[in-house]
Amino acid sequence: MKRNIIFAAVILVIGALSGLAVYFYHYFYPEQYVKNEQGEYVNTTVSANKDTFPITKNTTFEIQHYYPDDNKTLTEQIDTIPDLLGRDKEGVSNYLKGYMEHISHEEQEMGLTSYDLVSYHDNHITLRKTYKKAEVKGYYAKSFNGTIVILNGDEKTVYEYTQIPINVLPENLQQEVISGYYLETDEALYSFLENYSS
Repeated sequence: MKRNIIFAAVILVIGALSGLAVYFYHYFYPEQYVKNEQGEYVNTTVSANKDTFPITKNTTFEIQHYYPDDNKTLTEQIDTIPDLLGRDKEGVSNYLKGYMEHISHEEQEMGLTSYDLVSYHDNHITLRKTYKKAEVKGYYAKSFNGTIVILNGDEKTVYEYTQIPINVLPENLQQEVISGYYLETDEALYSFLENYSS
């Protein structure tokens, strides 16, 4: 009788421990089901491929936009990059190289200088785009309402509004100023202003 009670107690303890083990396993490793193309629910915790390469529809991406001049990084999460599907690590490197060889005008203006593979693990890839401010040199003399305005080398920001009328310039120089006359150095700018200021 005493032996039966001990046996029953041991069975109860083993059962309780097994139940706790199953509970904690499901708590820390919850099953996730995703509907596949055939309409069946698949347990992704069992079937998910943890290898990063080749890239599949399950691969996730993080793109970092890094601005070293401002010491700032903006991050965006992307579900997929269609052009990378099926590629291995070398294929990703080739894609990034090709991307930089054919960057859009918009990204050129933003100062994109590199696009790199930063890390890859557990079916997640981190890429980084680095943007640097273009170094602006020189000045431009342009005509504005009949007078000459000096712009910085970016041809957008005004350096100085002058009172020099455009018609005091030689005729050939007037045509150059209308389209934008480039002055490479501070000395060239000061010489230009000195020559044509009254």
